[in-house]
Amino acid sequence: MTDLIPALIVGTNSYVSLAQANDVASTRLFSIAWIAGTDATRAKALITATAVLDRMRWLGRKLVPTQPLEWPRVPDRAIPGYPLAVAVVPPITTATIELAIHLLGQGDMGGGPAVMQRMLGDSMVMFQAYTPDDLPKHVRRLIEPYLRVSSAHNAEVQF
Repeated sequence: MTDLIPALIVGTNSYVSLAQANDVASTRLFSIAWIAGTDATRAKALITATAVLDRMRWLGRKLVPTQPLEWPRVPDRAIPGYPLAVAVVPPITTATIELAIHLLGQGDMGGGPAVMQRMLGDSMVMFQAYTPDDLPKHVRRLIEPYLRVSSAHNAEVQF
């Protein structure tokens, strides 16, 4: 059975093209899984990474209410219809690629609590560390300036 390449459509189900992602991944040190992957798995990783990022609570609003993805965005107070065109900001496209590379390398988003062990004298203490953020730190740092709430450790209060 052949591995079919899913329809990767920039602006519809991905923030970046496969060619853009391949260019960036070729410069990354830990992108072995990306390089070893097929175009089909790379496209799936980009679509999944876009879907994960698209669920975030971003500052501003969509440029056009009917656009399928959350980006491009404009400030909340921007006059409707202005500006006429806005590009997806580079940190979001980079975060999409970095998250896709991470997904291929790790196989999932993680999210499970890690069991930690500490020796206290002759006693060993085991506990599960609380990790509320499934995003890798390097991806979180790229997108933080564009989020309504910059950290998974904070909550947004609306009145």
